[in-house]
Amino acid sequence: MRKRKKIVIISIIVLIIVVGIISVIFINNNKDDISKLKLILNKINSSSTYMFTAEKNDEEKTVMAKKGDLTLIDQYFNGVHRTTLVKGDTTCYILHDREEYYIYENSNIEQTILEDAISDLLERTCTTGTEKVFGKKYDYEEYNGSSAFLLTNLRDVNEENIKTKLYFDKNDNLKYIKTIYGENEEELLNIDIKYEVEDSIFEIPANYAEGN
Repeated sequence: MRKRKKIVIISIIVLIIVVGIISVIFINNNKDDISKLKLILNKINSSSTYMFTAEKNDEEKTVMAKKGDLTLIDQYFNGVHRTTLVKGDTTCYILHDREEYYIYENSNIEQTILEDAISDLLERTCTTGTEKVFGKKYDYEEYNGSSAFLLTNLRDVNEENIKTKLYFDKNDNLKYIKTIYGENEEELLNIDIKYEVEDSIFEIPANYAEGN
């Protein structure tokens, strides 16, 4: 009787261990199936604050930031710096080279550009893999048919042939975005995402004059 009871107990323990192993494998497989880009979108959507910087070089970069009802789009191109600030229905355009700003009421400026661009990518065909960038290995997700993160102005290029490749580090942080277009031409952007933003970036410089 005791022997039979011991066998039953051992069988239960073995069953528990097997179920535990299967559960871990299932969880890990599900984690691998979740798009890393989708995880970033979820975090952006659940937070009211973020700053997304995409930098091509010292002359070309774009910064998109949000904090509550404030939105900022900062653009640098060939030494020219322009900023768009949005709060509700009020939009302010800042021309830094002229130290001027212009305010427009009842404007309808899109305040979810980053979220919309990511959502658009997630609806497209995706392939995954690993690849080295500057000698370091990254996981990547490659999406077809979108130029959402391309800073270069294109003409006469079929967007369906464009590929966007996003590179993630071991902690699933987005580090680079490569857009492949034309005859094997590429644009690589350094990416930085923060979830804390200083209030000062949403302020008009005190020495700037309001334009007419």
